[in-house]
Amino acid sequence: MNPPMHTRVRNNFVDAGLTAGFITQLLVWNDTGKPADKMIVFRPNGGTPVRNGLGAQYFIMVDVVGAKGGNAAADTAVQAIIDHVQQNPMADNCVGYLENLGGIPAPVLTDEGRLVYRLQFVATFGD
Repeated sequence: MNPPMHTRVRNNFVDAGLTAGFITQLLVWNDTGKPADKMIVFRPNGGTPVRNGLGAQYFIMVDVVGAKGGNAAADTAVQAIIDHVQQNPMADNCVGYLENLGGIPAPVLTDEGRLVYRLQFVATFGD
């Protein structure tokens, strides 16, 4: 059995070096309590029906959570992720075709002052 698509996308980003300096998490953001920590959270976000023997689209939400006072590093990481996916849409056979949906949305601030970007991707995969 293959891992869930959000895990495959996480693995793809880790292999590409896009998560360097960040703590990767799955499904939910768990704050470490350390203001200097930066996180990237991967989770499913819907998609098209998954049927046996047919391709499907898997939506993946990727939250880039910056360190407190580390807005520039979060912004740079987001741009690197977008650039990488744009230039390498078929970088991983386990993910299939990966594409950004919605560009780069406006970031939001947490109560602690962390900058959070919520990126969405679609992976088109057929088995």
